[in-house]
Amino acid sequence: MDSQAKYAVVARGDADCYVRRSPTPEYRECIWDHAAGALVAAVAGARVTDVHGRAFDYSLGRRLEGRAGVVCAVPALHGRVLEALASPMG
Repeated sequence: MDSQAKYAVVARGDADCYVRRSPTPEYRECIWDHAAGALVAAVAGARVTDVHGRAFDYSLGRRLEGRAGVVCAVPALHGRVLEALASPMG
């Protein structure tokens, strides 16, 4: 499923979260793969950040520089997802 569709699944309430970890430490997501979907999910009430809880900054060029991965989740779950990803087993 395309990244944009994954955001829509969370936005319409068919999933509680969408998590994408970067395949390598230096990999950065392309903004065109996430900007529209992240907006739709956020307007629907989801929280969208990188895996460290930082908001996306689309002003830095073609990639989400300084950001790692994606967490799109309902607000009640977002913090718990971040905690799980930060744990040694995450």
